[in-house]
Amino acid sequence: MAKAKTAGQDLSVKSDLRIANVEAYRLKLPYKNAVSFKSTKQEVGEFVLLRIVLGNGMDGIAESVCRPEHTGEDATSVAYEIENFFKPLMVGADPLGHLALLAKLESIRNCAAAKSLIDIALWDLRGKVFGQPVWRLLGGTTPKPVPLSWIAHGNTVQGQIDEVKKMLDTRGYRGMKLKTWRRSNEDVRMVEGVRKVVGDDMVIYIDCNGTYSETEARTILPRIGQFNVSFMEEPCDFLDLQRAAAMASDLPVAILGDQSCSSLLEVSANIRANAVGAVSVKMRRTGMTQSLKIIALCEAIGIPVVIGTDSESRLAAMPRMHLRSAIPHLDPWPTETHFFDKLADDVFAGEFKFDNGTITPNDAPGFGAAFDRKQVEKYGF
Repeated sequence: MAKAKTAGQDLSVKSDLRIANVEAYRLKLPYKNAVSFKSTKQEVGEFVLLRIVLGNGMDGIAESVCRPEHTGEDATSVAYEIENFFKPLMVGADPLGHLALLAKLESIRNCAAAKSLIDIALWDLRGKVFGQPVWRLLGGTTPKPVPLSWIAHGNTVQGQIDEVKKMLDTRGYRGMKLKTWRRSNEDVRMVEGVRKVVGDDMVIYIDCNGTYSETEARTILPRIGQFNVSFMEEPCDFLDLQRAAAMASDLPVAILGDQSCSSLLEVSANIRANAVGAVSVKMRRTGMTQSLKIIALCEAIGIPVVIGTDSESRLAAMPRMHLRSAIPHLDPWPTETHFFDKLADDVFAGEFKFDNGTITPNDAPGFGAAFDRKQVEKYGF
């Protein structure tokens, strides 16, 4: 007959399943070619890799890009926040008491990237503790290949058209997002040229990054709309929701909220004001848990959700694939998870099923991703 466990033995088992350590690694990962963003041009991206370790050695991991031009934080500041603000609150905590732990972390204000990293790593850890892929924990069935969109960052009209053609022909991407930064008829010609290249059926949409004036948007964007674009992301940097709502009613295509929809509260405010007709969810700022709430809100209202890019490596691509494959409301829109294809190298270890513009999650516990310590040493700083 098996002996009953003593109280001391029970405590020992429980301590093995509590958080024993929290580690943050700073990385610099090289791009294949320099990438031009609205506010900067980079040959190397800064990332933070987070590892939450239990007493039994089991771990959950997450990774996030850190670009101060976009978020005000670099890898050093995010790693500092994790080490000095959040680690003291996490060590000894029950990782399966996920929501209670996240609520505890809210005693520290802001720090969205660090909190999102922690949330994502806790989901990875939950899957490993229960021996299940996260897509199953989210209620998904056996995943189908997740379609991906490529974002063309070319600096000229022909450069973007050529980039789209190359990535369609060589990598098979299922959607195209186009940067319309020129605020002129060049943007119209570029979208027209891309539509001719990809055919009538492919999803394409544009991102203005808030650069258009309201007059330019009302003059130019309706002409772009005639080329069957699905969304127009952040056309202007609006002063208030009323002006955004007025623009949304004037344009022939739904406005996709991105920077203006960086939290559940902002998404709710934009929807109530009729300022957006679709929402971009970015896990770097809302993690997994808050992203699920945003998706549920949008589903209740009946507006589309796109999983936006966070300049992710293969490691950070996996949580986005599990989310996209598990939630039916995210169909049919391709995810923007493509930056792994702009990177020359990363620290990912595991199975990565990229094929013809899609990624398929496997049934490994958690997100099915691990990291190579030698690669972390190589790119750490």
